[in-house]
Amino acid sequence: MEFIYIIVENGEPYLTTFKNYKSAVIAVKEKHKEYLEERIKELHHLDSIELVLADINVQENTEKNITYLYIEKGIHIYIYRLPINN
Repeated sequence: MEFIYIIVENGEPYLTTFKNYKSAVIAVKEKHKEYLEERIKELHHLDSIELVLADINVQENTEKNITYLYIEKGIHIYIYRLPINN
């Protein structure tokens, strides 16, 4: 079965769909690149940096077909995996 991935951020879908989960996550990182880079610059301990990245480098939830990514307070991002019907 084939799937497409749709990103919804704070109730608003991105205007692009994705062929795989990895490309969807990359799109989220690109959109929030500036914030993520600034946040990482502020942190001086590797453990703290890894905690920030762990919230966005989330393993795909194939059981529920919805994966939640966290960037910062007030930004709620869900990646939906939807089957393509032929």
